[in-house]
Amino acid sequence: MIAVATIGLAVGAASAVVSLKHVGMGGEEHMGWSGSRVTGSTEAGPVLRARVALTGLLALNRSQAIYFTRTVDDLGEPLREECHYRLVGGPLPGKWWSITAYASDDYLPQNQDDALSVDASEVTPDKRGIWEAEVGPSPNPAMPWLSTRHAGSFDLTLRIYNPSQQAQQDFGSIVFPKVERISCGDSR
Repeated sequence: MIAVATIGLAVGAASAVVSLKHVGMGGEEHMGWSGSRVTGSTEAGPVLRARVALTGLLALNRSQAIYFTRTVDDLGEPLREECHYRLVGGPLPGKWWSITAYASDDYLPQNQDDALSVDASEVTPDKRGIWEAEVGPSPNPAMPWLSTRHAGSFDLTLRIYNPSQQAQQDFGSIVFPKVERISCGDSR
């Protein structure tokens, strides 16, 4: 009887942890990116706080930074280490932004590529303000690179620092970066 109860408790706890870690931020989704208005605030409920604690996101309050996570490409396929993706974005409504890849264990990929994120200082917008970066296990010398080597299945976290009032109040007003799959495997 004790063994059955112990197994039941273990399965229930594991199920809760998996659910908290992999079921979004409990907020809104726009253009494939999901985020919550209460991340980092005293308004966050116990489930969101538990999720933040489990995933290691040391969240600032909404006036300092807003956070969005993405687990799939523009075709709805899970992000995978062996694939190359192109991030295509425009101006983001804040003073600075970054996009970071996190491996399935919610930590940075364990590699020595020194390319674990791309940010506003690395991209070169064109005349229309459009910028591009590449995400994948090997670099494209023509553009900023975010390494996913040793990431397995991963997600992307977009941080917009000192976001505008409109962005804080209406996530739907943000034109989020696209995540276009270029190729998977060895071919580019």
